[in-house]
Amino acid sequence: MLRSAAFAYLAANLLHTADHFRQGLDGLTTEILLGGTALTLGAVLVLVLVLRDSPQAPLFAVVLGFSAVAGIAASHIAPHWSALSDSYPQIGADALSWIVVLIEMSAALWLGISGLRALRLRAPTPRAG
Repeated sequence: MLRSAAFAYLAANLLHTADHFRQGLDGLTTEILLGGTALTLGAVLVLVLVLRDSPQAPLFAVVLGFSAVAGIAASHIAPHWSALSDSYPQIGADALSWIVVLIEMSAALWLGISGLRALRLRAPTPRAG
């Protein structure tokens, strides 16, 4: 499940990036561009760790997945609050952009949950008696 979630998150992240290019990059701050780049690099890193069956892969998936959900929501759903804002309600983003951002957030949530599940499966079980 972690492998599928890692592939799905990277694909959703790249789709979101493509949607930003479709909308035009003119209104994006440097901070938004750097944040998006960090999420993409994180998605690649998690996928590489998962494919190599690294013991750190689940933890990285948890951190990236849940922080991506929070960061994307803060950037795109919340009202403008900082240089990290690209508030879709305020810029009047179209339906396609909303669908794409919700797909990425869903994939990030799946990644985080899958990482938690993998951590639980790898945790040693206590011995009785």
